Amino acid sequence: MRTPIKFEKRPAHGWLASVFSTCVAILLALLASSVLLWIVDVDVYGAFHALVLGAFGDLDSIYGTCVKAIPLAFTGLATGIAFRARIWNIGQEGQVFAGAMLGYWLSITVDLPGIVFFPLLIVAGFVGGAALGGLAGVLKTRFSVDEIVSTVMMNYIIVFVLSYLLTSRLWMAPGEYYLQTAQIPEAQRIPILVEGTKLSLAFPLAIAAVLGVHVLLSRTTFGYELRAFGSNPNAARFKGTDPGRMLVTVMLVSGGLAGLGGVSQTFGVDFRISQAFLLGLGSTGIIVGVIAGLRPLGIGVAAILFGGMAQGGLFMQVIADVSSAVVAAMQAIILIFFLCSSVLSRYRVVRSH
Repeated sequence: MRTPIKFEKRPAHGWLASVFSTCVAILLALLASSVLLWIVDVDVYGAFHALVLGAFGDLDSIYGTCVKAIPLAFTGLATGIAFRARIWNIGQEGQVFAGAMLGYWLSITVDLPGIVFFPLLIVAGFVGGAALGGLAGVLKTRFSVDEIVSTVMMNYIIVFVLSYLLTSRLWMAPGEYYLQTAQIPEAQRIPILVEGTKLSLAFPLAIAAVLGVHVLLSRTTFGYELRAFGSNPNAARFKGTDPGRMLVTVMLVSGGLAGLGGVSQTFGVDFRISQAFLLGLGSTGIIVGVIAGLRPLGIGVAAILFGGMAQGGLFMQVIADVSSAVVAAMQAIILIFFLCSSVLSRYRVVRSH
């Protein structure tokens, strides 16, 4: 006779339970990835050796991992701060583009010394992403437009705007065959930290953002209101929190953080705007945020993990002959196991009587 079971919320789950569930998730993800590599007839040890070598094998690899982690940290934080408030911002992809585009517009509009231009660039990137996020917040509060629908639609709209600017040759480089802008002048690029690499001042800026969002959520009145709003909007309303103001504010901050991801990638790595260069940073940032349990410090670690996978994935393709599709599938496997571990750390399976 079948015994019915159900999920029951644990009375409390401390950091030990989270650490244990995370370790189990990592081990199971590695095992499942090994099975996948074996199925596609790839040397499992050689593939993982190439992955680790490419991500952390030497200083250059570590620098490359950090470079790829920068935009993921920003888009992961954008996810974390919105999802903690139970506001489903799925527009990180478009907000990355918006931040990069406003930054690029600033670069072709003004001619300022680098020491003056760099702070303005950061502000422009934040404002660009915040404008798109804030618009979705206003649509939700004023016209009851679901934020999932509006943010996903804006992802497409902003990409179409960029396509128009490039195909109409307003932004396209003269004589250029590919749909991309002209190269950004060296004086307007984010200053490099380590000579001979692309590790720029965007890296300490990302660290500051991680720490800043951690303090914002855990040590400030706004953070308390945000977490209360996410846990119980009705109770937060009775305590004096304005739901409309909170929603718009969170969307502004979330969009601004994603916009910083676009600026850091465009002005610190690519030095021009192209759809291909920015595509995927927002969606991967959502994965980073979810895997980290929406915790800012965890998001920083998860960004390094996924930056290492992106950097090491190139080595896997070259050294171990692993296709990019398999690398993407391994990322999906990691996400699935981390989501399962997150659920099992908060709930337990019991028999229903």
